[in-house]
Amino acid sequence: MKTLIPFIEKSSVEKVLFVSSTSVYADENVIVTEETPPQPETESGRQLLQSEQLLQNNTHFKTTIVRFGGLIGEDRHPIRFLSGRDAIENPNAPINLIHLEDCIGIITQIIQQNSWGEIYNGVTPFHPSRESYYVNKAIKLNLDLPKFNHSNPSIGKTIISNKLESVLHYEFIRKTL
Repeated sequence: MKTLIPFIEKSSVEKVLFVSSTSVYADENVIVTEETPPQPETESGRQLLQSEQLLQNNTHFKTTIVRFGGLIGEDRHPIRFLSGRDAIENPNAPINLIHLEDCIGIITQIIQQNSWGEIYNGVTPFHPSRESYYVNKAIKLNLDLPKFNHSNPSIGKTIISNKLESVLHYEFIRKTL
């Protein structure tokens, strides 16, 4: 990002939309909004947060950040990676996913409404437990069931996207996944 920003500054670009991730928030078994201070626990989460800050602090252009949850699409679903696996951690943690159609819809709304200088969480308002959701998906898709480890307490977070609805008046296309 440090290499890219000088080129943006020299260009005619006035607005930047940065697609980030909910991994900038810690897994602390809490409800997370855009006002929740980011506390990334992974190296990729730390790098994303640094990139966000570099863009937001730049006075040559306005930046809006969208922190998307786990991506689901026509050919992309996490159950395909979890099917048949054993000892998956955090069975009671909530899911924080979003469908590709909603990602595109949110980005479109931001551009159409000229909503710059904002941070939005992009996660479908549907948060069953990981175990419940992935077992049901495996059954529905006729895949091997994932097996979860219940010996450790589950940790996770529930990402709330109310700001999308209240500020952008965005209505999710895929309310359940």
